[in-house]
Amino acid sequence: MAMFRYEPVPRDTGVEEALAAVTHDAAWFLARQYAFGEFGGDDAASPVDVSVTQERHLLDGWHGGSRNDATEWQSYDPSSMVLEELVEEESQDGPDPRLVLAGALRWRRALAAAGLLALLPAFARTCAFGPSGALAPDASAAAVRDRLPDPVALAPWLERLAARDQEAAARFGAAEDTREALATAAAAWLAWWTARIPSQPHTPPRTWDPHRMEYSFSVRASTLADVPLHVGEYNGGHLDWWAFDAAPARTPVAEAALFRDERKTIPAPARFGGMPVSRLWEMEDALVDFGSIDASPADLGRLLLVAYATVYENDWFCAPLPAQVGSLARVVDCTVTDVFGGATVLAPAAAEDPEWGVYGLSESMGAAAGHSGDGEAGPAPSPWFYRPASLPGGLESPPMESVLFLRDEGINLAWAVEEKVTDRAGEPIDRYARWIAAAARSAQAASPAASGPNGAGADGAGADGAGADGAGPDRPVRYRVATTVPAHWYPLVPELLDGQPDQEQYRLRLVRLIRDAWAPPSPLGRLLTETDWLHEEEVPRSGVRVERSRQFSRWRDGDAHSWTTRRKRSGTGSGSSGLRFDVLEET
Repeated sequence: MAMFRYEPVPRDTGVEEALAAVTHDAAWFLARQYAFGEFGGDDAASPVDVSVTQERHLLDGWHGGSRNDATEWQSYDPSSMVLEELVEEESQDGPDPRLVLAGALRWRRALAAAGLLALLPAFARTCAFGPSGALAPDASAAAVRDRLPDPVALAPWLERLAARDQEAAARFGAAEDTREALATAAAAWLAWWTARIPSQPHTPPRTWDPHRMEYSFSVRASTLADVPLHVGEYNGGHLDWWAFDAAPARTPVAEAALFRDERKTIPAPARFGGMPVSRLWEMEDALVDFGSIDASPADLGRLLLVAYATVYENDWFCAPLPAQVGSLARVVDCTVTDVFGGATVLAPAAAEDPEWGVYGLSESMGAAAGHSGDGEAGPAPSPWFYRPASLPGGLESPPMESVLFLRDEGINLAWAVEEKVTDRAGEPIDRYARWIAAAARSAQAASPAASGPNGAGADGAGADGAGADGAGPDRPVRYRVATTVPAHWYPLVPELLDGQPDQEQYRLRLVRLIRDAWAPPSPLGRLLTETDWLHEEEVPRSGVRVERSRQFSRWRDGDAHSWTTRRKRSGTGSGSSGLRFDVLEET
């Protein structure tokens, strides 16, 4: 295959002669056209009319879980429901942490408005938030929380106060002349609180797979029940058409079952930046210069792209076909009428060459490429096109929980590292910082002599037992069976899948370690609490980081939507926990 390209090489600095477009010999131009084969073309007609008919089905159902999950389909309205919120919504074990703090502050303002702010300490003592153990807030947050009551424990007491219970009023030290105002404030607070706390706990469909750390769900149209769209590896964030896979079922075109949308349009030439223009005095786009593309003679892909962009660009036309948002559609008829009155029926390009189905929905077992795993030709690519109701740009908070999964090649083990968790008020806690602080307090309590500057005692020995001059070859040593692992590192121990020794498939089981009294043996965050094992391939050498964050967005109808999302991102590579066995260390 030979590729040639002719370009002028200007030597003048000006463009006046080129802009003049002086023609000295018209016969010479005709001869050059003949030499280049411009007169050897076929008498091909140009399209003047395109008639396109599409079959459209609006999605109206969805369910969470795997493809074979038998859960009941739930209603889905793309015009008012955010699919990302439906999929990523978490079940609530109790009131939202932000609502808890808002309720406590609201009761404080209610007491202040009624002139009963002096009763707030009594409510804070009776309805205290209580200790949180390893999830205890820091000093500044605890100072605020100790002065406010817990709304969950406060609600039963306010119900008694709203009912004019004299014993409850005396419990908080309310005087006789202030009990009526206290009952009115309690009734107003209860009306606000009960309107935001559901009477029945909401349990959304389970879409999160804790063994793979990703979402799985399906959507469908009830008018096309045998063609559901399945998403099996959704990592969170944003749903688009490429995340969906179509079922391999084939639905024949039936006139009675079609919702037809027939349109007749005039095709327009395909346009792109930098393409040659058809008018003599029109300047081309200078941002794209196909003549400056660097390609070797063997780079056929790039050369063919340049040839298409500079020679055959006027052979392509566009006929728009609007698709409804949240619908599944396929083209059932496409007829092109040319200038000679001839009608040509076009078939899908992917029917002859599956590689052209770049925007169609893929199918399992390599059907999207038109080949099966054994080399034989598979079924044709799916003819369906899905236009999703995609989430617009919104606001996302910093991660409030983060877990890093990594491999420790030094000890042939994988780890789940809890980097960040949330306390009861929803505030993030850095587990590494907590571990460092707790280890320092434990070391200080175990070595009371280390009270001098920089941890040095009266004898000048540092925290590592070395003298001030760093010498001392006769320093005592001690034997340790194993070194200490950080409190927020949890091992993932490989075990045979199903416990059968004849198999070579493994899974990674999350193990709780016996640690010091100040180090919790079990994970504190929600991500690791919900799982007890992972598939072995879900923790690659590059590592994986899973995060939880809050997301806020407005939908097409203007309604505000807020939920907690989970994202699965790439990790930071392999790491080391510092775990060693049979160690001699200096005291």
